[in-house]
Amino acid sequence: MIELFEKHRAAPGAPYDEARFLDFLLSAPKTDRAVYNSFRGLRRFNAFIDDVQYEFAVCFSLKDREAHYSLAKFVDRVLELERSRRGSLASLRNQIRAGAGWQVLVFANLLLLIPAGWLKSNTWGLLGVGAVAVLLNGWFFGFARKERSYHARLLARIEACEERA
Repeated sequence: MIELFEKHRAAPGAPYDEARFLDFLLSAPKTDRAVYNSFRGLRRFNAFIDDVQYEFAVCFSLKDREAHYSLAKFVDRVLELERSRRGSLASLRNQIRAGAGWQVLVFANLLLLIPAGWLKSNTWGLLGVGAVAVLLNGWFFGFARKERSYHARLLARIEACEERA
């Protein structure tokens, strides 16, 4: 577990407080729950959680992801999920069913129709809005594909471990 934690830290090998070890995925967290309050922190946190889930063939619920566990409690939770793969499978299936958040993409595209309507007589402005839409949609489709691929690999891994048990 510590090896995975160190792999995702901004400052590997630096001392950390075990009571709030997740914050120390950042190099110098200034506040409690700092890892949840920045894009960089969330990126490190999600990569760490994804690696832990895959390595130990478990899936954290959304409640687990939001909990600010100490190191000991986090390890205990992973061990608990390893003993009960059904809970992991239920959490993973809920995440798969929820999807990548297509509603947000549809809403963003609808919002882009407003400036497109205002700029319909301005070719360059309309091209700018179109470029933003293409970039936004491209990024989102890449994100959704990556998430779907990860979920499929994690599902196969958890099911394989459940069959062996």
